[in-house]
Amino acid sequence: MSIVRRFEEQMVKEVAGAQGGQGVMQARCLINDNSELWDKGRLLNVVTLKKDCEVGYHIHNGDAEIYYILEGEGEYNDNGEVTAVKTGDVTFTGSGEGHSIINKKDEPLTFLAIILFTE
Repeated sequence: MSIVRRFEEQMVKEVAGAQGGQGVMQARCLINDNSELWDKGRLLNVVTLKKDCEVGYHIHNGDAEIYYILEGEGEYNDNGEVTAVKTGDVTFTGSGEGHSIINKKDEPLTFLAIILFTE
């Protein structure tokens, strides 16, 4: 399978209270369904969080999530341990683990989010 999805063709969703978090998450959907990831995952998005917006704390079961920080800075909660993340950093949350991320800066926080199945 080969796909070229032009920028203007990519679906953009705004999600209020993503995973129970505060504010609005903007998600640009690069891959739209499991079949485009060969049923190995379910999500490939570019996520943008404005100041005081977050993806709330949630636990992964049967899948894992990777964030690659493209721009900005945020506070990342890794199973209860909060750490600063910035451009170029990578996070990994495996099945059975939890995480959240919040932007407390004036500049947007933008990251690539990938969810892959572990089972």
